[in-house]
Amino acid sequence: MKYTWRIILTTILITSNSFIFSNLKLDQHFTLAIIIFIANAGIGWIIGYQLDKYIFSKKELGTTMVTLNDYTFALESVSLGIGITNENGQFEYVNQAHQNLYGYTLKEFLTKNWTDCYSSEAIEELNIKAIPQLLKYGEWQGETIGIRKDGSSFPQEILISNIENTQKMICIVRDITEQKQYLNYIEHIAEHNDLTKLPNRRKLQSDINIIKRDTNDTSLLFIDLDRFKMVNDTLGHNFGDELLIKIAERLVAIQNESIRIYHLGGDEFIVLIKNGNHEYIENIAVEVIDHLKTPYHIFGKEIIITCSIGISRFPEHTNNYDELIDLADTAMYHAKMDGKSTYKFFNEDLSKRLERNSTIESELRKAISKEELYINYQPKCNLVNSKLVGFEALIRWNNPRLGIVSPAEFIPIAEDTGLIIDIGKWIINEVLSQMNLWQSKGYPMVKISVNVSQRQFKENDLVNYIQTCLASHNIDANFFEIEITESLIADFNLIIPQLTALKDLGIGISIDDFGTGYSSLNFINILPIDTLKIDQSFVKALLSNKKNSILAKTIIDIGVNLDLVIIAEGIETKEQLNKLVELNCFFGQGYFFSKPLDALEIESTYLRKNET
Repeated sequence: MKYTWRIILTTILITSNSFIFSNLKLDQHFTLAIIIFIANAGIGWIIGYQLDKYIFSKKELGTTMVTLNDYTFALESVSLGIGITNENGQFEYVNQAHQNLYGYTLKEFLTKNWTDCYSSEAIEELNIKAIPQLLKYGEWQGETIGIRKDGSSFPQEILISNIENTQKMICIVRDITEQKQYLNYIEHIAEHNDLTKLPNRRKLQSDINIIKRDTNDTSLLFIDLDRFKMVNDTLGHNFGDELLIKIAERLVAIQNESIRIYHLGGDEFIVLIKNGNHEYIENIAVEVIDHLKTPYHIFGKEIIITCSIGISRFPEHTNNYDELIDLADTAMYHAKMDGKSTYKFFNEDLSKRLERNSTIESELRKAISKEELYINYQPKCNLVNSKLVGFEALIRWNNPRLGIVSPAEFIPIAEDTGLIIDIGKWIINEVLSQMNLWQSKGYPMVKISVNVSQRQFKENDLVNYIQTCLASHNIDANFFEIEITESLIADFNLIIPQLTALKDLGIGISIDDFGTGYSSLNFINILPIDTLKIDQSFVKALLSNKKNSILAKTIIDIGVNLDLVIIAEGIETKEQLNKLVELNCFFGQGYFFSKPLDALEIESTYLRKNET
């Protein structure tokens, strides 16, 4: 506020008084003149002050009005909803964005209380969360659900703050519907399988955490497709993907409020069941097996695939929900061992086997370094004259803690854990070292075969390793043979180049347990093999089962027509031997000739005899 009018009026009055006093010659009344002079100056100053104050107030009012208009324009321009309520919670001001958010007009809003914008549940939550913070800190920020005029709801982020020195509140509201939708979309992607769109392992774990609080009885079915890898490798991944989609559709068909389906990945699925007794769960398992083995028609082809199921139950099998998947996985593994296309409940026996398997794995990791592994050799003989034609090298394990452990027990564990890689290399080197020792003693050389697993081929250094060991021990490749199982044929593109390379070195190739797998005649014709070994299951029932005899005859005829050597396994009686000779199989092995023997027994029983 400036002094303009105070100075002007005071100056006018002082000047006027000076002029008047000088004309009236009031020198004899000098004191009176001074008093009048000062009084007029004061009057001028007071009147000027009032004028200055009025003019300043008018200017301030104009400036304030401009400022208020600017603020109002700003508040009306923002996209955030802004509302001001009085001490009773009644709206005194809302901007346009706030009106748009809730669907009320300004006139309607000014008759509303803030509680009209929320459900009773949201109001209760705000009273619990927001009010204490407002009383303590003067503001609160969080998320809640708003209710529009038409009754629809929307998620919102809201900031509530006290207006200083009043009982009024200002709230700033932001609609976060799109943000929530995006987050839900991202969460959905993270919790669902890309191919089948079923909930995945992450979602399963999340749901299990919820079930822990709400359910006292839960069952988990771990489903694994049988021989799905063969489908992928023979028909292609597009075919396999389409098969998985159709399997998922069939599983979803059994889903209801108490049954949920999940896809862990690959060919593994989970069925999670709440509140079902043992019989009900068993019926679901049977239904799943029957449902999934119905033929599929994909890209013009018909395919039948089966599944194996492991089942674990809470709290029957464990009090720890986190163990359900592992226990069901273990039960599923044993279902596959029992012949596939079946189900198995987890039980104490499986628990003991699981514990033993864990011990076997632990001890097996130290078996090579502690020299607990050794090789036995089973003779292969001519069935006509009983002459020795070769040996099969068979690994054995004597552990101080576990005793003699059967290969049927520890080899699958070695396969699963990858220990078979080192064990397989040890076997090859050990056998070739023994052959070198026998060779140095002047014993006649015969072909010795070694079993090779699929995992060894996957390492892609098998050929180089065998070649190096042959050279290191100075053994002619023609006296060395590898035995593979029919299941390896599923990895056709991986196996064939390596088998061909081994064949080119002069190494023999034999298919072990032929007739128990799923190899096609076309693959047998392509494989660079020398020998087919008839599985002992055919030999055992050769005399008692006509169909087995016919199958054995068929295998022998296939081998003869393909110019392959045929060796029968598991020969135990003279009658079996005679029948095999009658079917044109002239080589074999089994307890009829000899059980597997250690190197010293082989040397004394066979090699010295052959030498003489």
